Amino acid sequence: MQKYWPICVMALVCTVVVGGCNQMRVKQDANTTFEQVRDKFDAQKSYAFYGQTKLLTANSANANMVNFSGRKDGEAVYMNVKLSVPEENRVDDLSLLSHGDKLYTKDGQNEGWNHVSGDSPALHQEMNNWNPVASFQQIDGMKRNVRMLPDENPKDDFEALGVVLDSAKLKSWLVAQMQEQTKSGAKVQSIAGREKPYIPKLKLAMSLSEGNWRGAPAHHSGPTIQSKKKVDVNELVNQMEVEAEYTIHYNKKTMLPTNMTMSIRSAYDLNDQRVKEHTQVETYLQQYGTVAPITVPEEKSK
Repeated sequence: MQKYWPICVMALVCTVVVGGCNQMRVKQDANTTFEQVRDKFDAQKSYAFYGQTKLLTANSANANMVNFSGRKDGEAVYMNVKLSVPEENRVDDLSLLSHGDKLYTKDGQNEGWNHVSGDSPALHQEMNNWNPVASFQQIDGMKRNVRMLPDENPKDDFEALGVVLDSAKLKSWLVAQMQEQTKSGAKVQSIAGREKPYIPKLKLAMSLSEGNWRGAPAHHSGPTIQSKKKVDVNELVNQMEVEAEYTIHYNKKTMLPTNMTMSIRSAYDLNDQRVKEHTQVETYLQQYGTVAPITVPEEKSK
C-alpha cells in the first residue's frame, strides 16, 4: 500500500495544479479578450452609435431619461443628446461636436455651431458620458474583474464579457464630476441661444442629476428629495454604496463590440432619506467604416 502512496500524492498535486492553471487561463483569456475588443474598437476610423438610460428603481416619481446618438468620422465625433424633463413637459435637445481639442455646441433648433471656449467641464462631461470611447477608457481604468459570460447561442458569431468596476474608483470619478459642476464662477452651464443653464446628467446616481444636491430647488409633482442647502459632495459620496458592471457583446469574428450595457446600483443618504437606484446605460454600435462624413464647423467665439 505504501508504494502506491507517492503515486496518489502526485496525482492529487497534478489535479490541483491543472485546476489552478485552468482557472488562471480562464481569467487571462477574459482579460486578453477584453483587450482585443478594446484595441480593435480603438483602431476604428468611423462608426455610429446610439443608446439610452433606464432608471429601473428610485424613490422619486420622476425617472428622467437620456437618449443619445452620434457617429465618429476620423478625429471628429458628433453627438445629439436629448434629456427628458417631464416635470416641465419638455425635452432638452443638445448637439455636440468635438474635433481634436475643440468642442462645439448647438442647442435645440439653433442651426449655428458655437465654439466652446475656455474651461467647460459640464459640456465635456456630457460628451464623455455617452461617448463609447470614453466608456472603454472608463472600463480600462476602473476594471476590477473581467469574466467571459455564458454563450447563449453557440451557433451565432456573438459572445459577451462581464466587467465589474472598482467601487472606490467610481466614487472618486463621481466626486470629480460633481465638483466640476459646482465650481464657483464657472461659466460651464451656459450655452449660446439658451434661456436656462444647461445641466448634464450624472452617469451615476441619476436622482442627484436633478440639481437638488447643488442646493437648487426641485420642481416636481409627486414625491422627490428637497435640499435647502448645498450638499457636501465628499461627505455624500463617501457614505454612498455604489457598484457598476459592464456587459460587452462583441462579434467573435471581427472582435468588434456590437453593444454594451452599464448596470449601476447605488444607495445614499440625502436629507434624512435613503435613496436606492438601479440605472442602466445601453449603447449600441454599428456601421463600422460606413458613416456619413462629419463637416467640422468654422470656429466661432461664444
